[in-house]
Amino acid sequence: MKKLLAVALGALVVSATANANWYVQGDLGYSKLKVSASDSEASHKKSVFEPRLSVGYKINELRFALDYTHYGKVKYAYDNSASEEKTVGKGEYKVNGIGFSTFYDFNVDFPVKPYVGVRLALNKIKWNDNAVDKSDRVATYTSESASSTSLGYGVLAGASYEVAPQLSLTGGVEYNRLGKVDDDKVNQYGVKVGLRYEF
Repeated sequence: MKKLLAVALGALVVSATANANWYVQGDLGYSKLKVSASDSEASHKKSVFEPRLSVGYKINELRFALDYTHYGKVKYAYDNSASEEKTVGKGEYKVNGIGFSTFYDFNVDFPVKPYVGVRLALNKIKWNDNAVDKSDRVATYTSESASSTSLGYGVLAGASYEVAPQLSLTGGVEYNRLGKVDDDKVNQYGVKVGLRYEF
């Protein structure tokens, strides 16, 4: 019985390996990076270009990928010089992340192959703010900053089309909750196009 089980497991491993492929993929996205603060006036969002580079492994209809993503920056400025605060300043949020995704490619009898996926990521979020307070005769300069490493998660869906042997054009949509910095929530959603090369 043990020998039979060992043979069955060995056959399963060989079969899986025979149907497995390494691949690399590059994507360029256009997405909305949104920062939600407890004070609605301190919330910001910006449309950004977002590059991603992935290395993945495919077994039948399943794909597993490790990626690096530069989500971009959200820059902002404010001017309260007309109020009692008399404060003028600017700042930015910057986000990068390393993610792991699992995809399921639907095996349809059609050149365009749809897919769905989920993603977990470890994201580095940085924030800084520089301001000048002119409420007194002597201007006061302040600088604040914070950074955090947060576990994020997201969902993805799209389709791929084989333009040449081993080379596919991909396109999709995604939504990611990236994490928090200084109690500000950072989220991202957008579209991506890319190329995937299977070895």
